[in-house]
Amino acid sequence: MSASIGPAGVPEEVVPYRRLDTAKRRRAAVVYLVMAALAGWLAVVSGVGLMWLMAVVPLVAIAIYQFAGGWQIKVSDMEAISLAANAASFSFGHGSATLGYRGPLAKPVWQVLIFADGPSPDHQALVTIDGLSGEVTGIFEQDVEIP
Repeated sequence: MSASIGPAGVPEEVVPYRRLDTAKRRRAAVVYLVMAALAGWLAVVSGVGLMWLMAVVPLVAIAIYQFAGGWQIKVSDMEAISLAANAASFSFGHGSATLGYRGPLAKPVWQVLIFADGPSPDHQALVTIDGLSGEVTGIFEQDVEIP
């Protein structure tokens, strides 16, 4: 999709953006497994020593790691904002969500910042939501000083 640029330099047509998905790591894992199989086959066919077969082990280990870390994100940004609004102890006004990753297997986690309803919000909260299950994993609320 293409968008033409309006007079203020803003695109006239707004299209959905694409976010990264760690499930693509599984494609890389398949490549590593194919390379491991090819390296193992070449080592056996060429009759080289056992040492050359040891090149297959790291490739297989990396493939296993890539498969284990290839999460399919199930919670969208709008769902995360809705879950955060329900978790807060105040009425929801507006908010924003960013996608982060936790741990060595890069488990997806939404960090949602929400503000209280009203022209000058007096409360805000940072809520973390698991990107796979939608579970609220943490919440920090605080009052906002109104100048």
